[in-house]
Amino acid sequence: MTLYNPQSGLTHMNAMVARRARIVFLLPILGAFALTLPHALAQAGPQGRGGAVCSSSERVQLLARISNTRDNDVQCLAVKLAGSNIEALRVETHRFVAASAAGISDHVKVTEFPVAQIESPQGAVLDGAQGHNAVILQGHASPSGRNVELVTSYLYNGLTGEYRSCRVTLHHSADAVWRLVNQNNETVSRIVIRTHSVPVLGTIGIANLDGACTST
Repeated sequence: MTLYNPQSGLTHMNAMVARRARIVFLLPILGAFALTLPHALAQAGPQGRGGAVCSSSERVQLLARISNTRDNDVQCLAVKLAGSNIEALRVETHRFVAASAAGISDHVKVTEFPVAQIESPQGAVLDGAQGHNAVILQGHASPSGRNVELVTSYLYNGLTGEYRSCRVTLHHSADAVWRLVNQNNETVSRIVIRTHSVPVLGTIGIANLDGACTST
């Protein structure tokens, strides 16, 4: 005969309530990973992405174009240089908005992450919401213009706070060109952020960074 323990039952109930409350609290934040495009943008499809022109100059060298499976945005990942040394990572975001029935408007936003921020314990947060950093880049940039080893971390499960990571390298070639190289020693020119979904709840994080954390 098993006796009912009120304290045990209460503890179990409190745990269930806490878990449910955590999920309810996180859902609005995780919804940012699964934005639904307006009908006009959905019709535009790859035309919007194809229209993104990444900036490049003597001081700005493009590393890779980043797209994702949640919307039509395109990000241009580049290094901003001071001579032959890296001064900052530069992310140029192209957000395509339906301007009219006739076409799509490209809204451009530029964000720079100085070397000091990349080297900090928090790293450079390339994407995410407050308290839920989706993509983080961290490492030490050599002042002598040599290769830079970085760790890319991404939020795999927003419910549990689980992150996954991989190593990438900013390779400085003999012809003074910076390239992004993955852990398979492949040059990366395109990255796709793929979302992580589970039954009922839907999208809860990022499944992988194709190209950066996988073979190209």
